Amino acid sequence: MEKIIHSNLQHLFRHEYGKLIALLTKTFGTHNLALAEDVVQDTLLKALETWKLKGIPDNPSAWLFTVARNKALDLIRRQKYQQSFAKDLTPLLTSEYTAATTLLEIVKDSNIEDEQLRMMFVCCHPSLPEETQVALILKTLCGFSITEIASAFLTNEETISKRLFRGREKLREEKIGFDWWKKPYGSEIYCSIMPIPI
Repeated sequence: MEKIIHSNLQHLFRHEYGKLIALLTKTFGTHNLALAEDVVQDTLLKALETWKLKGIPDNPSAWLFTVARNKALDLIRRQKYQQSFAKDLTPLLTSEYTAATTLLEIVKDSNIEDEQLRMMFVCCHPSLPEETQVALILKTLCGFSITEIASAFLTNEETISKRLFRGREKLREEKIGFDWWKKPYGSEIYCSIMPIPI
C-alpha cells in the first residue's frame, strides 16, 4: 500500500513540478530560476511531511499551488528590497496590498499553460546550446532528476549539473525574459525551438 501511495505522489509531484516552476519563474524572473526551484523543492518537502501525518488532501494540486504561492509571498516580503524580481511585476510585488493579489492572478488555472509555454521559450533561447536547452526543459518543465537526465544523455550527473548551472547562469547574466521571442528575431525562434525533441 505504501508503495502505491509513494508512486502516486511521485507522479503528482513530477506532473506539478513544471507548472510550479513556470509560475514562480514568471513571478521571480528568469534570472531567479534557481530561487523558483528552491521554493518548489520546499513545497514538495512540506507536502511529504504534512501528508504523511494528515493524509493526502482532497485536491493535492491545489494544496501544492497554495503552499508554493504562500512561500513565494513570504520570500517576496522578506527580500523585496534585497532581491530583484520580474521587471513587469516588481511594482506590484513590492506593495503589500498588491503582492498577494498578483500572485493569486498568476496562479490561476488559465495562466498555467501559457506560463509553461513561455518557460519553454526561455529554455530554448538561441544563446543556449541545444544540449542545455533540452536539459533545462527536462529539469524545469518535466521534473526529471539529474540522474534521469544524465541517463537520457548517456553521460554522468556531474556533466548535467554543470550544464544546468551554466544554462541558468546564461539566463541570469543575459537577463533573458519571458517575452524575448517577441523581439525582432525573425525566424530564429522557430529554428531554435523546432529541433528540440520533446
